[in-house]
Amino acid sequence: MTTSDSDPGARIDAFLLQRFDPAWTDPTAEQAAAVRARIEDTALELVRGISAREAHLRDLAPEITETLTPANGDTADWNLATLRALRQIRDETERLADAAAGQAGMYGANYPDLGAAWGITRQGARKRWRGAVSALNPDAYRGRDPISVEAFGGEARISFHPSEGGWWWIATAANGQTAEAEDLTYDTSEAASAAAGAFLAANTTAARAVAEPPATTGGRP
Repeated sequence: MTTSDSDPGARIDAFLLQRFDPAWTDPTAEQAAAVRARIEDTALELVRGISAREAHLRDLAPEITETLTPANGDTADWNLATLRALRQIRDETERLADAAAGQAGMYGANYPDLGAAWGITRQGARKRWRGAVSALNPDAYRGRDPISVEAFGGEARISFHPSEGGWWWIATAANGQTAEAEDLTYDTSEAASAAAGAFLAANTTAARAVAEPPATTGGRP
């Protein structure tokens, strides 16, 4: 028996440090229907608190409010109040999503992770939750060590930037040209390496010789 097997605290720490990937399974149709029903109940509760029709009915004839409430769905103003309630639910959901994204980023999630969870691209997640991914969390770098590439007489360095959620490259080619990724648009180190490699291949010594005409010694060619 190891120490971790006999120490509940160590087992808890090990469990909390474990990363589950994928982090979720898509909701089933039954789960989605249950969530929709709860949202409908929440919306109805809010509508009854904000509807001008409901307020007027309570003041005018409180004894028949419950009887007439089902018929409110046949009126434009009740449905407009419902729409307003649903917008509030959406706003509150997005506030909760912002908080969850910040917490996920704090504990090691990157922008591709956040985008996948919200159903948007990594670039969209970075734009929506800028600064959510923490560069201070060591988990953000786990398995993402910098990579050195030597090819076509030049060299490049590929590194991961957790705060931006992407891979970046900088390279010096054989002909002395230096370049770097203009934007952190690479989801994988392989994609960044390929871009850096393409730059190195396009800027070899031979490429420079072809691009530059031979110098003349004077006179007309």
